[in-house]
Amino acid sequence: MNINKVYILLLTCALAFSACDRDDESLPESAERLYISAVLQPFPEDVTSQTRTTNHGFLTSFEDGDEIGVTGIDADGNVIDVCNNVKFVYHDSETVDDVIWASFLNDRGYGFVEKVSGARYFAYYPYDSKWDGKNLEYITSHFTVEEDQHTKENFTKSDLMAPEEPILPNDGALRFVMNHKMATISIFYNNEWKPDGTALYPIILFPETTPAGLTIAHTYRSQLPTNEYEHRRRYLVNPRTQATVKLVGRLEETSYRYFSHTLNIEPGHLYSVSFEGEPSVPYTDGVDLELDSVPFTDKNGDTVILGHTVIWSKYNLGESAAEKYPFAPAAGDKGGQNGGKDPEARGDYYAWAATFTQYDNGLSGYNGYGFNNYFDKEYMVAPLGGTIKETEYDVAHAKWWRGKWRLPTENEFRAMYEGCTFEKVGSYTETNTRYIGDYGGRTKGKNSFCIIKVTSKKNPEKFIYFSTGGYLDGTVEPQKGEDGELTESGDGKKNAGLVSPTTAYYLTSSASPTILRCISYAYFTDTQQNIKIDGSRYTGMLVRPVYSPNENKNQ
Repeated sequence: MNINKVYILLLTCALAFSACDRDDESLPESAERLYISAVLQPFPEDVTSQTRTTNHGFLTSFEDGDEIGVTGIDADGNVIDVCNNVKFVYHDSETVDDVIWASFLNDRGYGFVEKVSGARYFAYYPYDSKWDGKNLEYITSHFTVEEDQHTKENFTKSDLMAPEEPILPNDGALRFVMNHKMATISIFYNNEWKPDGTALYPIILFPETTPAGLTIAHTYRSQLPTNEYEHRRRYLVNPRTQATVKLVGRLEETSYRYFSHTLNIEPGHLYSVSFEGEPSVPYTDGVDLELDSVPFTDKNGDTVILGHTVIWSKYNLGESAAEKYPFAPAAGDKGGQNGGKDPEARGDYYAWAATFTQYDNGLSGYNGYGFNNYFDKEYMVAPLGGTIKETEYDVAHAKWWRGKWRLPTENEFRAMYEGCTFEKVGSYTETNTRYIGDYGGRTKGKNSFCIIKVTSKKNPEKFIYFSTGGYLDGTVEPQKGEDGELTESGDGKKNAGLVSPTTAYYLTSSASPTILRCISYAYFTDTQQNIKIDGSRYTGMLVRPVYSPNENKNQ
């Protein structure tokens, strides 16, 4: 099972497989063959999200060596001999209309099973011969997770997936909707990391943690292509036998910081628990615009309030002393190479879920993200409507500013739109040295940007500034082919470089609720303010960090 790409964080990309057959040399010529497919269901939204946690879906995909079992049962629930826990091994997959279809073959190369009159069928993962003669309810009730899940083998052995109930054939096929039967606990610590991927200041879990097997040493971490390890640690729990998970421990920093979090878990849910390290940017570099009780209309058309304080940073990501550009800005341009804490400067551009700057002026030959080189080409980081808030994919929280700083949510921008005034207070022209530059013989460019003052209606003494900055589409600069026309970035869009510089485009932590390859983002000027849901995930946008000192994650 490919669990390197399990996050998000959800899947509307679906899995499916053609699968099963009996052990006979071949089916009788008169037998009707049932071809098997299955869709891997997203982790459902957690409607009772827990303290200090967020819930997202993680996309799981099959890989070489993965094995499933397929069983047929009669009307009385008895296992049918011709399809009794038949083992199939992953064969191939293809993506059609954003759905990943995986095919499976048994040891004789068959991808189908004989149809038996009145029979129902189910498939499950991972295959185990001990389930011979067992029905779906028995397997689900008697499944146990490995106590030590730090290896990929033991983690995948603990990840039971199956349909909710056996199904009947339909048009010569068996189409299973596979659901995760276990719950996943995902632990992330947003502090500094050593080159080998271990935390500079590790998390220590105390014996009061339950289940007893949940220790840091027993959690799984995927090895990345760079031979480092992902910062997230995961552990699977069976809610049938362990309805509550409790994490008790400390962050072993210069001064110990203790924590205790209790989670009430349900099957198929993923609970991402974020433990904040020391912030690299002080919280005093923010302003409370007093928006916690401002009514606004959410994406569902309901009138709601935030119910929690939001401290908005005075400047964009890229302008703190903790960050450094590859090149200093040109004379007279805003900001500084080491972060100028300039409230009117753009900072830098980031792709959604990327934790390093979008562009580096060609310092390493890296020209920014486009469709073809975006790190998450299959959009597995988060599902439709998913979130990267306070995860290792949240650039403000996980990389540069850490602590409680994070990306804003859609609703936090909506509350700002309703609770603040927007006023254009200036404009400026700036070369693109830090973002495009002339490294490698490229031509410098200049663009004009606007400065927008955002003031609290409730308390006009509270205000912040935003620079517009447009967005970076495709590579750093527009690329042209031999015919002199703009090339495509790989998804049919023209590679237009910096677009619409006099409009503000700011990342939110939310994936688009309707378009898998897109995100939701804040789009505004002094005269119009909107939330849009059609921004490509690889598009470079600006980031304004926030933090919520009193947010109640139980709501």
